[in-house]
Amino acid sequence: MTRLDPDALAALEEERDFLLRSLEDLEREHEAGDIDEDDFRELSDGYTARTAEVLRAISEQRAAFDSADRPSSLGRRITIVAGILAVGILAGVLVSQASGRRGAGETITGAGAIPRTATQDARDCVGLTSTNKIADAVACYRKVLDRDPKNPTALTYLGWTLVLTSGSIEGETGQQAFDTGKAFLAKAVKSDPTFPDAYAFTAIVAEREGRPLDAKAALDTLDKLNPPPDIASLTDSLRDKVEKEIRTATTTTTSAP
Repeated sequence: MTRLDPDALAALEEERDFLLRSLEDLEREHEAGDIDEDDFRELSDGYTARTAEVLRAISEQRAAFDSADRPSSLGRRITIVAGILAVGILAGVLVSQASGRRGAGETITGAGAIPRTATQDARDCVGLTSTNKIADAVACYRKVLDRDPKNPTALTYLGWTLVLTSGSIEGETGQQAFDTGKAFLAKAVKSDPTFPDAYAFTAIVAEREGRPLDAKAALDTLDKLNPPPDIASLTDSLRDKVEKEIRTATTTTTSAP
């Protein structure tokens, strides 16, 4: 069991911020041509691996504090992995999917004549990712979730970002990013069962993993939520594919000796 240690948590958070800044500086130096590709990749991989370890430790510390305050929260622990900090770019379509719509469970934050919401801030994070500012985007999502841990937009799109970019990461780290992305999507569904985006991405992931029944369940729920056109378009061709896979699996099972 993780020992409750406020000083250790503060130190980890300081190290996290240092590593994120270091990754940003490294990316700027690489773009400016001040560091060659081999050195950039070696340093980037090192920073990324350490960042993942630190974020995992922070998550464990916060879960321990949360459990101490609320024993029923044990089942809600989730590990935050940032193995994607230095690689990949989120598909531009995410910007249009996440923008222009107010999500359920949205909370008001900030001050001024027109207060910003946590969901609006989360959409800004998506924009950062789409312009390849991965470190900035991860830090942005972290700030949103620090303020609003149950924000469905931040949970969903951070999870989807991890899933999409995991294919660009080799070995165990890539699989860890994929698994963590799935976990964020599951937490988004639990946080807001009426948020359609999370079901669309959950269905896509389930189909990719060869779980057509789970994909169909997510699609059925998505249809009941009357999703906006941009989200519905993501799964237009997926249902036929999923239902075909189910029929094939059923035929194979019934015809087996």
